[in-house]
Amino acid sequence: MSQDRPHYTPRQLHAVYDRINLPPRFRYEPGDFSREVVRHHDGHGFLGALVTHMLAHIPFENLSLHYSPTHAVSIHPDALFQKFIRQDMGRGGYCLENNVFLGTVMRSLGFDVMSVGARINRMGKGFIGNEAGKVQYGGWSHIVNLVTIRGDVFVVDVGFGPGGPARPMALIDGAIEFNMPPSQREVIRLRRDAIDDNDHKSVKLWIFERRNDNDAPWTPMYCFEDNVCFLPQDFEVMNYFTSTHRTSVYTYRVLCSKFILADKDDTSCTGEIILYENKVTRVLGGKTEVLATLKTEKERVDALYDYLGVRLSLAQVAGIRGMTSELRPGPQGLV
Repeated sequence: MSQDRPHYTPRQLHAVYDRINLPPRFRYEPGDFSREVVRHHDGHGFLGALVTHMLAHIPFENLSLHYSPTHAVSIHPDALFQKFIRQDMGRGGYCLENNVFLGTVMRSLGFDVMSVGARINRMGKGFIGNEAGKVQYGGWSHIVNLVTIRGDVFVVDVGFGPGGPARPMALIDGAIEFNMPPSQREVIRLRRDAIDDNDHKSVKLWIFERRNDNDAPWTPMYCFEDNVCFLPQDFEVMNYFTSTHRTSVYTYRVLCSKFILADKDDTSCTGEIILYENKVTRVLGGKTEVLATLKTEKERVDALYDYLGVRLSLAQVAGIRGMTSELRPGPQGLV
């Protein structure tokens, strides 16, 4: 089936290497050699480098739904390559965009990839109408890629944004990992269990959970099944809802984030830079620092470039005028 899906050419893959600043030691030549690498040699190290450098260089963002003449999102691999690579504007995308893009890259390099749908716990994503503190999963709105290397399965997710996994996770029930060393507080795990929303408790799903402190309770972030392969047409349906429905957080909140690499050649992340609505924060070593509070659209557009390397055209900037997400003068004149 994966042979029938779109693939990137060797020339395109080299452009991806450049875009994510992949260290030279991981720049395997696409083709038969890379397939040998991922299947028999250093597949996990290669995969980890792809994931962490994509997280650090291609942002998680929903700007196309706000700063755009059309407010539309395409998840076709050619459209994603144009947006992420050819345009050279520092752009990324939200969950469906980033994970479809990396899934296509991995398939093109020879990885054994299965893409599956996931349900997000609405508690942690600011959805309208959700009861505070209650675990409540939405419908299929997220993608994760499952990659098999020499019989071991890894969860690869570069599209969850802040709080998502910072590296490939082994699909092992209950295994706990530090998400971003050197912080010893933020840990993540995968757990196989039933969810309360399901009438049939005998049906168990994989649940991605995290906690920020040793004494804190585990918070479910999303759940997924590992034996149902989703098709591109499934993701098209998911993308339409996620990018248009009024209860989708992406339609009324502006957000953009990147992970921070330990150093430019490293394969581990140590923190995040997050622009959410009118605030820019940095999470590093388990500590959160507010870098900027934004009062005008100009300040937000400038912050996207200054902190996250994202450039917007004049036509894109004009696209937010009149939308509820626009920063505009309020009754106190603060904006």
